Amino acid sequence: MEDGPFKVILDNIEDLRLLVIRSGIPLLFFFVIFLMFEAREITIFGKNIPLIYPDPYDNMGAQFLKVLIDHVITEKFQLLAIKPTDGVVADFYACLFLSLLVTSPNFYFQLSRFIGPALKTNEKEMLRVTLIPALVLFLIGAFIGIYFVAPLVFQILYQFDIGVGAQPTMSITSFVSFFLIYVVAFGLSFETPVIMVGLTSMGVVNAKYWQDNWRYAVVAALIFGVIFSPGVTGVTMMLLAIPIIILYFVGIYASKRIQKKKDLRDALQRKDSKI
Repeated sequence: MEDGPFKVILDNIEDLRLLVIRSGIPLLFFFVIFLMFEAREITIFGKNIPLIYPDPYDNMGAQFLKVLIDHVITEKFQLLAIKPTDGVVADFYACLFLSLLVTSPNFYFQLSRFIGPALKTNEKEMLRVTLIPALVLFLIGAFIGIYFVAPLVFQILYQFDIGVGAQPTMSITSFVSFFLIYVVAFGLSFETPVIMVGLTSMGVVNAKYWQDNWRYAVVAALIFGVIFSPGVTGVTMMLLAIPIIILYFVGIYASKRIQKKKDLRDALQRKDSKI
């Protein structure tokens, strides 16, 4: 009875509880910090030293939003607080986004500890090798989405509104929710080579499959570009699609190397089993 399936389920529930606690506590801690404190600089002996100072109104989430709005939104695009709670909701979204960003390495680490016991030796090695690249690629994709693509997208939206004779406006909550979801989606798209390598390493997809179906991947990247850049010239579509296409071919190259090592390892195992 102790070694039955019920015991296994309880063990997994306990591990899942630890995953939630170890990931949730740092997330909550940084969320409170970003929500309740403002980033300031004080001058001591002629040197500027960054400090945090209690301020629930002009907190770090609000400061992040101001920088974001100045970078992304054109001056003629008006953001409105339609409901009294819009500012609070937008601030909470910003603080949550910053907390997820800061604690994402810890979440990746805790997730690897959770699924690690169920993996084989080669799968554990694959997880160890791909963990850091996955995080780095996500951050690179999110940065490109924030710094380069988002201002262009809102400029295009502004031009469309002007073209139909409308005054471009948006509620602050709509802006924050749209922007953050967009940035996360753009960051996840940069996980393409990591997903390809992972599936090939586990033997789910052969490396040749990625190479044989590259045309479908190009079409999917172009569709992604169309969805997230409603331009009419195709220039913005290509700006979004080209990095994804390049990353796909990087994934093909990496998958081929993984496949060769995997085939060699399997051949050696078969040879040893015959002996």
